[in-house]
Amino acid sequence: MKVRTEARRDAILEVASQVFLEMGFERASIAEIVKRIGGSKSTIYGYFPSKESLFLAVTHAAGERHMAASITELQSYSGQDLEAVLVSFSVRLLEFLCSAEAIAAHRMVMGEAGNSDIGTMFYEAGPKRGLVAVAELFERAIAHGQLQGDDPWVMAQYFASMANAEYQHRWFLKDAPPLKKAQIRQTAERAVGLFLRAFSQ
Repeated sequence: MKVRTEARRDAILEVASQVFLEMGFERASIAEIVKRIGGSKSTIYGYFPSKESLFLAVTHAAGERHMAASITELQSYSGQDLEAVLVSFSVRLLEFLCSAEAIAAHRMVMGEAGNSDIGTMFYEAGPKRGLVAVAELFERAIAHGQLQGDDPWVMAQYFASMANAEYQHRWFLKDAPPLKKAQIRQTAERAVGLFLRAFSQ
């Protein structure tokens, strides 16, 4: 029974993700999700009590699919090769941020953030989790004498901005060309190198 319940929840999240990306948060409805997946509204509400909680779950699930392993790697850091850890994280981050799914999600959020709390919900469920993990890593790196700085949270925000600096414009392009893995890795290495030159002991 548990497997069936989890499978149903995952199916709801998958369909809800499609609906949110196609219609936007405000226009998306539980009725449309039910129409596509079958069942009833009460079934959806049995898993998610509101459209807002469903959106949070969709955002969280996307982050887990793409970034959970990377965040775990950051959390397990205890003084090893900092550059290698940051490059590995940056590669996975850029692969995710440059995916069609992530680009569509950011466009949707930016388009509606001024009219609802969707921006705050998206940030709390997604980007902030990654920033917290990076800030905690930097705090440990400072303790190990590998970085200098007095505010790991600010450092994490600089790092995230550097990592995405070369590709952030892709959110505004209709048909951005696909990126090769080698391109993404080179970008990650440049960003990490720049960050470490700024904050290394």
